[in-house]
Amino acid sequence: MNAPHRVRGLLASAVAAAIAGGCAGGGALRVADITPEQIPQLEAQRAERPGNPVTLTRLGVAYFKLERYADARPPLDSAALLDPRNGIAAIYLGMTTEALGDFPAARAAYQQYIGVSRSRELRATAEGRLRLVGRREMEWQARQALAAESTAANVPPDENTIAVMPFTYTGTNAEIQPLTRGMAQLLITDLARSRQLRVLERERMQAMVDEMRLGADQRADPSSAVRSGRLLRAERVVQGSLSDLEGQLRVDATVVAVASADVTTPPAQTDELNRLFDIEKALVFSIFERLGIPLTDAERAAINQRPTQNMQAFLAFSRGLEAEDAGNFEEAANNFRQAMQIDPSFRQAQTSASQASDLSVAASQTVAQVEQQVVQQASVEAAPAPAPAQQSALNNATDGTNGTTTSTTDQNTTTTTTQTQPTGGSQPANKDATAQGTGTERPTGTVARVSITIRRPQ
Repeated sequence: MNAPHRVRGLLASAVAAAIAGGCAGGGALRVADITPEQIPQLEAQRAERPGNPVTLTRLGVAYFKLERYADARPPLDSAALLDPRNGIAAIYLGMTTEALGDFPAARAAYQQYIGVSRSRELRATAEGRLRLVGRREMEWQARQALAAESTAANVPPDENTIAVMPFTYTGTNAEIQPLTRGMAQLLITDLARSRQLRVLERERMQAMVDEMRLGADQRADPSSAVRSGRLLRAERVVQGSLSDLEGQLRVDATVVAVASADVTTPPAQTDELNRLFDIEKALVFSIFERLGIPLTDAERAAINQRPTQNMQAFLAFSRGLEAEDAGNFEEAANNFRQAMQIDPSFRQAQTSASQASDLSVAASQTVAQVEQQVVQQASVEAAPAPAPAQQSALNNATDGTNGTTTSTTDQNTTTTTTQTQPTGGSQPANKDATAQGTGTERPTGTVARVSITIRRPQ
């Protein structure tokens, strides 16, 4: 056997032994096996391998278990960035930033986890957290806007943006009261049919109304529309009221231009309660006309659609919206389900029931309780850190690699290089720490290179 072949054989054996040594005593490591006591060791490993997402994930999880959220965030941020398919880092980053009150970051992290997870139950949990964080983010944004209100007048509104306030009700019929939310939702849905308008979510306006602590009388005041519109950077705000007139329902509305405080008043609409949808359609078409916004035939047809033909179903749906605004998500879900039972074709009620149910579960859990669920389901396959000599020789080589050997020979020297590469195939020998725990498709690869140069005798 010539020298290059002998070297290749020796190197192949050395690489295999080193990789096996790095995994000795390893095996499956559950998230539950990561403990705060490991923090000093993990910190040392991070210093040696600052770009290793597995080490960073473990360190972040260990800090999270101590509720040291500010310390947990940097390694989890880095791990999620280095390996976008690292589900464990993503969900722990979501819980960490949620605990820190950084709701935009929590939303992004939960979205990242949902995109890579194969665990149906954990994905459903993350979706519930995402919905709750979305509402918390709107509330946070309302507080931030209110705190910076002195500068809001200097910020121009977003062009063609319109918001709808919850309507007010002047009457004593408890059955009609929830329609203050239902009517606003109908208008929001129909105004959004036009491509020329950007309509703010009902929940976003409700968060601002709550933060401003506007009562029913104040919601009908045009000055409140101007103020809330500036805070939301809306160009226009729709206000409205419902009232009883001898067994009939009257709906009044105004459109307030935020920059000028000019008020446009469409004609009031009056009819029987069971013709509520006809009242709303006449009102929304009148608003479009006064705004000078032409509608296509397709847009008109979409606006003329009714969410349900059953008024009792819509009243139940409106009660759900009212309960949701009060933060009573379980009651909201029950009302939405009642609307579905009355009219099984009421799709919006079905969607809202699912969302309210998710919110109900999420709102009843702390991030610590969510973490317990993650611990029970997510196992992490990870080998212990290789010994220093192995690490030096292999540069953090891990399982799931294929060796390739090349050699070059000149007149006096033979150089043989053995390189390990990630398999990237459909059947990796071992997935990395995050692939096993999150069901991701592809392990995080590591490249290691060993080069030996042998000079021929002179």
